[in-house]
Amino acid sequence: MSEANVNKKTKGSRKVRTGYVVSDKMQKTIVVELEDRKQHALYGKTIRTNSKVKVHDENEIAG
Repeated sequence: MSEANVNKKTKGSRKVRTGYVVSDKMQKTIVVELEDRKQHALYGKTIRTNSKVKVHDENEIAG
């Protein structure tokens, strides 16, 4: 084996998430809202949390 292969680290697979496109008014960037549902540890009620992330869209095909 060569040294290049020994020192090379492999990246793990990236997490794939599904969300809704909220905004596509920027060039090559869209805003996606992700929803996460968790159950409260003590009371058992389902709690929804939303987070918005900016995503690179080179060809502007989403939205």
